[in-house]
Amino acid sequence: MRCKPLMLVVLLFVSAAGAGSVGAVGPKLGDNNGLNTNKHNLSSRNAANVTYAASPGDALGRDTQICIFCHTPHNASPQGALWNRKDTTSTFGIYTSSTLVIRRAGVPSSYGEPNGSSRLCLSCHDGITADLNVLGNVYVGAQIAFPAGKGKISGVAAFDANKVKYGHHPISFVYDASVLAAIQSDPLKNTQGYQLPSDTDPYVKLQKLQNKKWMQCTTCHDPHQNQTDDTATYPSGYAQGRKIAPFWVYGNGNSSDVGAGNASTAHDFVCQKCHNLTRYGFSNNSTAWPWP
Repeated sequence: MRCKPLMLVVLLFVSAAGAGSVGAVGPKLGDNNGLNTNKHNLSSRNAANVTYAASPGDALGRDTQICIFCHTPHNASPQGALWNRKDTTSTFGIYTSSTLVIRRAGVPSSYGEPNGSSRLCLSCHDGITADLNVLGNVYVGAQIAFPAGKGKISGVAAFDANKVKYGHHPISFVYDASVLAAIQSDPLKNTQGYQLPSDTDPYVKLQKLQNKKWMQCTTCHDPHQNQTDDTATYPSGYAQGRKIAPFWVYGNGNSSDVGAGNASTAHDFVCQKCHNLTRYGFSNNSTAWPWP
């Protein structure tokens, strides 16, 4: 019996949304029969609402599906669970800051090219793959067509090697108790404010890979639904028009803890799971972080 596309949609959303979706305000991929402003919905039927959407008229109707751009129920790529994307061939390097403690001798953290779930994200977001139809590069079946100029992510949502090295939070590094201890004992920097997210934290999660805990894109971002205010953007003068918390893992109504309220405080709540800023004298406030 064939697995219907709608069945795949239901299965994926039930497993992906979980408890963290309660009270969320961002649109799910399947809300309103798939017609919404969720930017990860690349269906041609969502073309009027998002920046990137497939061209209509695929012979197999794949352009009207939602999950197919990342997932497939059969013959999936070994890169990830039911994964339906070809691996990026780009080389990114690593965050280059000389003050990054996890790169110093004696800190037992693996740190190299993006791996795990972060590499899956970069199969769409790398911004440098030569193919102009990167978004249509599904693993199973022929490439899905996109309109000219709309098959490759650009702008602030593209994470090329330059951004990964100089303008992006470091990703794909081991962050566990031994790494934390080495960071806190670093003699060159006041690092007492660092801490580990709880293993039972319902929102901020380190990825378990190779029997270790890794900081990845999905530690802070939920690819299926933005859990906070989906419309809040930075004020004029600083990344104007850019969302404060794109596809954030935590948002309004999910908890009575600090961060339940708006995109700015939810953003800070996630950051403070590892960076305990109150230990540096900063108190929680409504100012968007990072500050201008």
